[in-house]
Amino acid sequence: MLNHKSLMFAGLLVLCGLIVGISIATKFELPPISTSAEVSVAEPTFHLATNSPLADTLANNAVASQVFVRAAERVIPNVVSIASTKVYLTGAGDDENSRRPGQNSRFRAPQQLRQSGRGSGVILTSDGYILTNVHVVAQAQKIVVTLSDNRSFDAKIAGLDPLTEIAVIKINAQRLPQALLGNSDKCTVGEWVLAVGNPLDLHSTVTAGIISAIGRQIDIIDDSFAVETFIQTDAAINPGNSGGALVNLRGEVIGINTAIATETGYDMGFGFAVPINLARRIATDLIRKGKVVRGYLGIAMQNIDELQARALKLGKPRGVFVDDVFPGSPAEREGLRPMDVILSIDGKSMNRVNQLQAYIADKPPGTTLRLLCNRDGSEFSRNIKLADRESETRTLGQAATQQREFESLGISVEELTQIDKNELGYSGRSGVLVTSVERFSPAEDAGLREDDIVTAVNRRSINSPAEFSKVIDGIRRTEVAIVSIHRNRASRHLFIAAN
Repeated sequence: MLNHKSLMFAGLLVLCGLIVGISIATKFELPPISTSAEVSVAEPTFHLATNSPLADTLANNAVASQVFVRAAERVIPNVVSIASTKVYLTGAGDDENSRRPGQNSRFRAPQQLRQSGRGSGVILTSDGYILTNVHVVAQAQKIVVTLSDNRSFDAKIAGLDPLTEIAVIKINAQRLPQALLGNSDKCTVGEWVLAVGNPLDLHSTVTAGIISAIGRQIDIIDDSFAVETFIQTDAAINPGNSGGALVNLRGEVIGINTAIATETGYDMGFGFAVPINLARRIATDLIRKGKVVRGYLGIAMQNIDELQARALKLGKPRGVFVDDVFPGSPAEREGLRPMDVILSIDGKSMNRVNQLQAYIADKPPGTTLRLLCNRDGSEFSRNIKLADRESETRTLGQAATQQREFESLGISVEELTQIDKNELGYSGRSGVLVTSVERFSPAEDAGLREDDIVTAVNRRSINSPAEFSKVIDGIRRTEVAIVSIHRNRASRHLFIAAN
């Protein structure tokens, strides 16, 4: 048990300890003790430097987004929706349930079948001329145009040009927002573009992509004078986009959306647009004259690949091969011949058939062109004045024999009779008839078909199977033979590498 002195000593020790603690706290300025309810943690903040890569990216994306927004805002009012109705007459059929009592089925009136279609168009002029595709409006009995502000107008066809798939229609309206047309010749692969139209009946739809290729030929226009030099894009294009606008980021129309490459009927990443420079030229003629007046050279052509280049001794694939020269044409009058190679026109290299066709189609009749050509390894020039294609006329032509087989080519031929000539529309004197073509043979690979007429081989006329045999026997293995043929009332050339 503690006595009084012990208690007093203990109290002094506690007092001294308290004084020392207060002194230490005062000297080092320790913060006051807080209860748990008073504890607070400051909210963390993150500050991005204005010159950091992330800040720059966000800023650049915002600017790029606004470029797309402005381009879309500029062009949407210029693109319209087009609804067409086509009426077809059909037979009444043999459905017994469809007959009225007492009606003789042999003399029933034909029934009407209505087909509706959807597409798009681009306003060319403020007074109502609209650019679209031929397949959107051709043979339509009724055409209705709906503007982006939902006003609707009946339309009439001003002109059609099936060779380019370009059509112009007209509505009765004024002060329309006309499209700003760009320069498709300045388009570059990789350039950002927008496709604007009404796909799947979804009005004023905008999709984005890039230009995937330029000068593309896809063989959708079934005509030997067709002009296909499409701009290819991966911007989504679907049914209903046809006739709509392909637009650069300045809001300028650089193409008219026309076709898609698809196995399903819907977008698979490849769309095609007619370049606006070509479409504008066609539209001008259609508006002023109701038809297109285009230049006419008068030749049939084909592309040159490595095989043809070897046969023609060109060194490398270049130029466009002249398959045929039409009688009475400007090309014939100026001395162009089959198997010539056109290297350039007006100093511009020509290496694809569709490139040359587009160049000619863009020139009016009366234009004089300077052609640089190659014939038998020698170059020469010709000045040729284009004619009007519509005014030119092309002159067309007015018992079994022993068959010969040629294993090295994979074909059989026989003598050409007058009956053969009449049936095949051939008025020439020389030639042998191809009676069969072996599967997977050099001849089939080159495109030779049964009922072709072989008129010459390596520029030597062929008048009989015996002459054909003599020429073929003189061709060494791996050499390329230039075979001139007549097919479908036209001349062309095939290049066959003998086994």
